[in-house]
Amino acid sequence: MDLISLSRGELSKVMKKSLLNILVLSFAALFAACAEDDIDLSQLPINNEPGIVGDTTYIPISPAITGFNQPEDIYMGYEPLLYIADKGNDRIVQLDRSGAIIGYSNFILKPRKITQDRNYDLLVIASIIDTIPPNILDTIDAVFRFKLQPNGGLIAGVQPSIAFKSNQPTPIPGDHGRLTGISTFQNNYYILMRSGPNNVDPIDPDNAVFRINRFDSTQPVPQRLSGFEVDGQGLMSIQGTSGLTTFNSNNTDFIYILTSPNVAFKIQWVTYDDVDGIYLPRFNPESNVDLLRNGLVIEPRDITIDQFNNIYVIDSYKDTLYKFNSLGKLRTESFGGSGTGSTQFNGPMGVTFFDKTLYICDTGNNRVLRFILSTDIN
Repeated sequence: MDLISLSRGELSKVMKKSLLNILVLSFAALFAACAEDDIDLSQLPINNEPGIVGDTTYIPISPAITGFNQPEDIYMGYEPLLYIADKGNDRIVQLDRSGAIIGYSNFILKPRKITQDRNYDLLVIASIIDTIPPNILDTIDAVFRFKLQPNGGLIAGVQPSIAFKSNQPTPIPGDHGRLTGISTFQNNYYILMRSGPNNVDPIDPDNAVFRINRFDSTQPVPQRLSGFEVDGQGLMSIQGTSGLTTFNSNNTDFIYILTSPNVAFKIQWVTYDDVDGIYLPRFNPESNVDLLRNGLVIEPRDITIDQFNNIYVIDSYKDTLYKFNSLGKLRTESFGGSGTGSTQFNGPMGVTFFDKTLYICDTGNNRVLRFILSTDIN
């Protein structure tokens, strides 16, 4: 444009437009800089009115899936089908992605944790009545394996085998507490976590992390992983574990969670050091990542990741879903609150993610809720 040929009025309009563009660009730069700052955790968003224009937030998908009694865990299998640990009804419920029921398992006492390997075998932590020394009948935990493929992929009618029991020798027999988390790797090995009160014995403390192969071989004893603090309060503690998730990209690393009030770090991402043969933390407190922020998460009950390694943690004490990116930074999409509303929870215990959809076991309200990001709505 030739400024010399413009009239005084036209020149004034051009100058005003240029000034406006400069202001817009300056504001955009300022906003981008602020977006990189740490989130003020005291202002963690509660989505009481999801879907406000301009917000990136989770939108509830209606209707809620109901008909459960204390649904305690949820898992999206590799078929992909949904599996619910319907604890109060002593069964596993198999559903399609829309929430339509496909079938129910045979009776299984108080199922609490679910995972699946790449052979489509379902691995479930539940309870059984068994003998503990000195010849006493008691309720213990066990891992059940449901082989779905020989049954056409359906859970109805499958008789599971027992893969592991909490009272079996490791190497000392006895009541070793509870099985608290299970997750599989690409090679169908799986990580199993155990938590109990007796941790004085250096040979066989109750608190343990085991790696077990796809044949459930635990003889003479299962492989116990090293590098963890059995009864401590700091980094790498495994006191009061409550769940874990593995990665699709390798056969070693995982993230686990803890509910013990004595531990400082409730979420711990660990990586395997193949030189020393031990596990190490990916993040240290000096890194100031939100994932290790003391007091942020109180009672994490389940954890999952998506294809970008975003981390989702459900906190039953705060009735909140926390989302972190792969660098451990808290995302503003985190949401929750106590109640029966469409974005509220009552003691939620399970979470899974698949194809842009977040599924949460709202345990105290006996329902499963589904959410999608506002930016993913077509």
